[in-house]
Amino acid sequence: MKRVDIITIIIEEQKVVIDSLKQTVERYKIASDLDEESTHDPEDFSQQTQAKDMQLRYENTLKEANQSLAFLENELKEKHDKIEKGTLVETDQNYLFVGISVPPFQFEKKDVIAFSDHAPVFQNIKGKSKGDKVEVGAKSVQIIDFS
Repeated sequence: MKRVDIITIIIEEQKVVIDSLKQTVERYKIASDLDEESTHDPEDFSQQTQAKDMQLRYENTLKEANQSLAFLENELKEKHDKIEKGTLVETDQNYLFVGISVPPFQFEKKDVIAFSDHAPVFQNIKGKSKGDKVEVGAKSVQIIDFS
């Protein structure tokens, strides 16, 4: 199984997310740092407060995204003997990565679907073994291997 290759692609996707979040935080930071002396209109103060709130929300999201990146980088060295957070599962139709959610992509002619360990699909595959059939969305797939 191409665990390192697939996780490396997921890491690159996560870095794109982080870069986008950094840009968004910066935009809200600029919007919330208006010169208060030149702001006399109550509506301007309201917009400044909203921008600060959004900045803080995106900063929290950025912090979580960086934690996910650290998790992924650590997973490059890990192996799993059961299906849990960090496991890459190969099925007869696709690859499933448990840990973080990124947009699906292709690897060796199979879709790679990455999702959180809080996603409902995780409950369907948790505790399963090689050869077991599981429901992933509307499809029934057979587990070939995992690591």
